[in-house]
Amino acid sequence: MSAFNTATTMNEVIGRLHDSPTRSIDGLVSNLPEDYRGSLAIFCYGRAHLHAVALAIAATCTVEALVVAGGKSGAFLFEQSRRPPETDHIFSRARRVRISLEKSADEV
Repeated sequence: MSAFNTATTMNEVIGRLHDSPTRSIDGLVSNLPEDYRGSLAIFCYGRAHLHAVALAIAATCTVEALVVAGGKSGAFLFEQSRRPPETDHIFSRARRVRISLEKSADEV
């Protein structure tokens, strides 16, 4: 982890991960030590806009690396990273109410 201790390097890695499609994250982190990947996954999961990145990184880690990095949160992240992605429910989209800003014929 010595090569990855500086804040500049951490910011660069997170910037690259944030801008990358989720499917290419494995290639970006594969050369990092596993303890660093575990810590990075825990760090990213703590930020809502990086949840997908955290799950992709966690998928490259063992449960041990994630538990060392985050304790119970690491174990939870390990389980989440092994689940298939959730899909939207068909019915929830069908029941949306359409909102219009147009004035009705009575108001004109």
